[in-house]
Amino acid sequence: MNDSMIRCGRTMRTAVPATLRAIKALKVLPYAVAACLSASAWAAPAQRPNILMILADDLGYSDVGAFGGEIRTPNLDALIASGRILTNFHVAPSCSPTRAMLLSGADHHLSGLGTMAETLQIYQVGQPGYEGYLNERSLSIASLLRDGGYHTYMVGKWHLGLTPGQSPQARGFESSFVLLQGGAAHFGPTPGKITSADRASYRENGSIVRLPENFYSSTGYTDKLINYIERNRADGKPFFAYAAYTAPHWPLQAPDDTIDHYRGRYDAGYDVIRNERLARQKALGIVPRDFKPAAQLPVSPANPAWEQLTPDQRKVEARKMEVYAAMVESLDANIGRLIDYLKASGQYDNTFVFFASDNGPSGERVDVFYPDGPDNDNSYANLGRRRSNIALGTRWAEVSATPFRLFKGYPAEGGVSVPAIVRMPRQRDAQGQASQLTSVLDLAPTFLQLAGVANPGSRYRGEAVNPMTGTSLLPLLTGTKATHLPDDALVGEEFAGNRYIRDNRWKLLSVQLKQGPHPVSGPPDWKLYDMSADRGETSDVSAEHPDVVTRLKQGWREYMTRVGVVLAPGLSE
Repeated sequence: MNDSMIRCGRTMRTAVPATLRAIKALKVLPYAVAACLSASAWAAPAQRPNILMILADDLGYSDVGAFGGEIRTPNLDALIASGRILTNFHVAPSCSPTRAMLLSGADHHLSGLGTMAETLQIYQVGQPGYEGYLNERSLSIASLLRDGGYHTYMVGKWHLGLTPGQSPQARGFESSFVLLQGGAAHFGPTPGKITSADRASYRENGSIVRLPENFYSSTGYTDKLINYIERNRADGKPFFAYAAYTAPHWPLQAPDDTIDHYRGRYDAGYDVIRNERLARQKALGIVPRDFKPAAQLPVSPANPAWEQLTPDQRKVEARKMEVYAAMVESLDANIGRLIDYLKASGQYDNTFVFFASDNGPSGERVDVFYPDGPDNDNSYANLGRRRSNIALGTRWAEVSATPFRLFKGYPAEGGVSVPAIVRMPRQRDAQGQASQLTSVLDLAPTFLQLAGVANPGSRYRGEAVNPMTGTSLLPLLTGTKATHLPDDALVGEEFAGNRYIRDNRWKLLSVQLKQGPHPVSGPPDWKLYDMSADRGETSDVSAEHPDVVTRLKQGWREYMTRVGVVLAPGLSE
């Protein structure tokens, strides 16, 4: 590291004496930041770097401390002290589509997850790109890196296919311990009291695994990954490790001693916590001081205001958020264990780390997926413990998504804009926030460039494949480019009929709100938002900019044709 970077780091550290001091300093000392960015932001390692991809499950934009949350996340906050925040990083609105794009580098409509296997509609059955698993036309970053001399490990949620031919082993992972489905209980099952959330399939290197009773997801996955990395450490080969944690996905469950950290913290209700988070986001520079947050869902019997709840209902709602917060804290603690292991074993310095969530927070009802049975215990005293079956709900999901609109399942910002943190190999100091529009599609090309492995394009092992469509983040992360996507580049997304098409500034969005299976808003129409001034999606400016609407609608039609979107009958565009 050169002297100019060391001086920049010292300058920034003097700004505030707190865990997040590097972040605040990046906002209050712009000249120090500019000097840092003009210097070499990353000294290329003599050896090819390890790559650690950490994916949270249903984590909201404001849940991490560095993004304005009150939840204890000291390890992720510390990662920023030698890393960088990406404030405009986007994913798909739901789990397996994001995971397909992460591994393949291609749009999920091409990769087999045009929708989740669990939500496949009759008119989509048999259509290309709607196979319900990572299809044969898709590349796998694990296969490419393994071909290139990397060890490849995975732990956590797979959700990309159930059969041996669709497994992590078939897609390039040499060692894996995975949950095959989209969700499960976080604790090991209680003998003789098996709930619907316990009936999930776990595999280690393809073999069936029975979870011990003392299993807890975040801890168990971390134990396995450390074991895999340590087992081959001596051979000197770099590794690609994909830690796909299942926290804080429902059912909400966490260790008692961690839940205790949040007793009473959420008794003030949804609006108070949301406003506190927004104030911290403004103070940290995550959003501008004049940022106008998204409107919340209208008050209704399905979405009551805090003041309309009975005292007993408020107790239950507060407990749900306490458990959720404890899950996030436990996730952070296990990420810290993993990083501590890499440091102690001398591997961290040469490791690229990327952290993100697979989508926004969940407002779903867990009992739709895991019906309550006689062995569930949803008594107040047992909420968050094994055999309880609770979810966050829409109102807390809105808090989690602060300052954005909606949540998981929707392509509004609350469903697709997620917290992201990156740390380059040999990086010592915090770098400026990256506010450029970036995407999960950019990760696979980034990993290939880091590893020095050639991008195969449209053919791999003699077969035609879907080429990667993202752009490596390395020029942005190393400071060799100040921009990421050209201004005329368009990015599209569709999930369950809701969709958007956008460029760096404008976002054309079509959303139909739903409660369960029944629409609660009228037929979807297109609304235009100026993302340079209104990421809260509060003001439709389509009437003022008809030329932009026309251009983006044409872009949507081209995107829909290129990736093979299959809409419901009656939805033409």
